[in-house]
Amino acid sequence: MDMKKKSFNELLGIDEADKKIIEMIEENPDITHSRIAEEIDKSQPAVGARIIKLERKNLLTKQVGFNIKEVDIKVAIVYISTKDVDGIVEKIISCPFINHAFKISGEFNLLCFIAASDLQTIEKLVDLCFRKDPEVINVKTNILIESIHDFVVPIDFTIEKFDGKFCGPGCNMRQESPKFKFDKPKQVEE
Repeated sequence: MDMKKKSFNELLGIDEADKKIIEMIEENPDITHSRIAEEIDKSQPAVGARIIKLERKNLLTKQVGFNIKEVDIKVAIVYISTKDVDGIVEKIISCPFINHAFKISGEFNLLCFIAASDLQTIEKLVDLCFRKDPEVINVKTNILIESIHDFVVPIDFTIEKFDGKFCGPGCNMRQESPKFKFDKPKQVEE
């Protein structure tokens, strides 16, 4: 049986012109459609249509945030081993400090990127959200020293309001805020 490995073109459903467009935009996000059209020998409207198609396939996306290679914001890579991955994901899904989170395989089953202005804030947050959680078995924190490549991280400015106890109004650590939305009780007619 001949097991042929699929190419990126096959996996992504693109051709060589699409691949060249992606490469050119990765190299220079501000490149004009005219310049791309010259390079791939297609018309400018054809390039525009291909770019729209690539965006719809999520092969060209824009992300606004800070480039950790260029900005002095502290970033921690936190590995979490938990008995309840989905429960932890639900808890952190709207946390403004957690910029990226991934379910992973191995000894640790969750990986989070946490950004803050200082390491003490990251440490407090890791303690609060993970180490004190009874479902968490183990936590390993690594501090990012330097980014070799550009890496854009979204930033939520509500992190500036962190009081050491709660991230913000939607923090799942707040005991007094309801975690689920209930229907209003019906008025009993007398």
